[in-house]
This record gives sequence, C-alpha cells and structure tokens, in this order.
Amino acid sequence: MNVVTAVASSRPGGTAAVHPSHGRFVLLALRSVYILPTRHGLTFALALCAMLVGAINYNNSLGHMLVFLLASLALVSMLHTYRNLAGLVFRPGRTMPVFAGDEARFALRLSNRGQRTRHQLALTYARHPQQGKKGRACVTLNLPQDESTVAELPVPAPQRGMLSLGRVTVAGRYPVGLFRAWSYVQLAQTCMVYPQPSGVRKLPLTSTQAERDSGKRGSGREDFSGFREYVPGDSPRHVHWKAVARDQGMPVKTFTGASAADVQLRWDDVDGADIEARLSQLCLWVLEADRQGFRFGLSLPDAEIAPASGDAHRTRALTALALYGSDTDSA
Repeated sequence: MNVVTAVASSRPGGTAAVHPSHGRFVLLALRSVYILPTRHGLTFALALCAMLVGAINYNNSLGHMLVFLLASLALVSMLHTYRNLAGLVFRPGRTMPVFAGDEARFALRLSNRGQRTRHQLALTYARHPQQGKKGRACVTLNLPQDESTVAELPVPAPQRGMLSLGRVTVAGRYPVGLFRAWSYVQLAQTCMVYPQPSGVRKLPLTSTQAERDSGKRGSGREDFSGFREYVPGDSPRHVHWKAVARDQGMPVKTFTGASAADVQLRWDDVDGADIEARLSQLCLWVLEADRQGFRFGLSLPDAEIAPASGDAHRTRALTALALYGSDTDSA
C-alpha cells in the first residue's frame, strides 16, 4: 500500500518522489492512485459474459457488436475514473484551536491543476481512532478546473492536547460507478485542544484587586494617565485605534494603579487531586482574567509564565495548559 505523505518532487520518467519527513503538500501521482471494479462493475462484467456466451451460441453478430461496444465503454470509464483523482494537490489549511469536548474543524485545501473538472470527490476519514469503522465520516465535493477549494473535516476533540487529523482517503466513482479509484493523504496537520473551562468562576484576587474589581477603585485601570508606544503583548483593548487610523503610530493607553491588576494563577491555588479538573479550573481563570482585562501570570509545576496581557499571551497560557504533562514543549 502506497501512502503519499509528503512533498512530491520530479523523478526521471515523470513519477513523483515522496519524502515522508515533510508535510507541506501531497500530490496524487500516478503510482499512488488505485482502482478496482465496484459491485456494480462486477455485475456489469458478468452480464457482458452472459451476453457474449449467448452471441457465440447463436452466432449473432449484432450481439457480438453490442458486447464489444459496452466493454469498450467500460474501459473508457475506467480511464476517466482514474484520471479524476490523478494530479490533485492537497495542502493543510489553518485549523483553529478548540476546547475539549468541542469539534475540531481541520481545513484541507484541494487544488486542481488540470484542465478538467473533478467530480464527486469523497474524502473519508476516521472521526476518532477509538470509534473504528463506525466513526468514519465523509465529505463530498466537486472541483472545477484550475481552481482550489477548502474542505472542512469536523473531528471530535474529546480530550486536551495535540489532536492529529490522521489519514484521509480520497476516492471517486465518476463517471458511471463501475470502478472505484482511491488514494491516501496524510499531512502533518494538528489542532490544539485546550482543557474544557469549568469550575469556580471567581478569580483568586488579593484584597486590593477584589476592591478594584467590585467597583471600589479610584486608582485602577479606569484612571487614564496617558499614552506610550505599543509593546508586543499589550491588550488590543488599550490601543488607541483612532490614532492608528490617522497614521499616527500605534499608541497604547496607560492607566494608574496597573500593578494592582496583576493576577498570578497558581497550580497550588486549585484544590483537588484530579489533574484534569485543576487544568479546567485554571483554563476558566485564564479566560476570565483576559475578559476582565487583568494582566495575569500562570504558574504550573512544569512551566512559569510571567504576567502579561493580550491575545498572544492568552494563547500561550492556554497552550501550556493543553500540553501539561506531555512531551511537547509548550514554549
């Protein structure tokens, strides 16, 4: 079984070389497309054999002509079924992170570099490795000539960590369904699955932070003090977008008492022995601290993230929670 999993480059003779260490794109070369008759094709072949026996028995020339005509049409359809897949190019698309229990949507980009439309392409994949054949799903599409499209493959994400799409089977029975051609595509495509946010919503704030958050603040984030230059990691909520629109740089609003807004989310602050429950609680706190505009840090047994704010900082903290306890470097 020839599984194409990598970058294809030209070889003498026009075939494709496969390098399994890469995953930038997959080219369905001639040698990587397989074809066999379907159940309807086998029934059609048996019918032709019966017709041929009858034509020979009765020495019927019109019967011979009909058998040979139908057989030639079947052979031509086999060629079109094979060419419907050969030459397709697959590239990994952008896959957004999800939370455990949600559905990851892997984007797979298909490119048709040929001068013919590809019809009834079926992408079959395992929705979850533990579900076996019952967990397989299929996405069907058509691809016009010299065009590209993106197929989204929904895959359940039952647990946190790095979720891989796995092997995808692309198949087709166009034009008449007598033959089935198929090939395999496996790209280095993964989706980050964050822990499911759950637990106590209240942040572990100090007394000063609690007063600021409850509205008893006179020197907190609400007290505007001026502008400064943008620093990577600053919250987009503090960017002065009107100045950006006037092409006056990217100033960031500053507020007095900002140090009181720093929140440190610690592993030891979460009660319980269940690791997943602790990670879910910390995930909820990260989202809540980001929503309220706090600068927050994260302390884990295997990672330490300094206080900061912004989308990049939130993503880094959630990634550290998702990869906690794994061999993957979260940094």
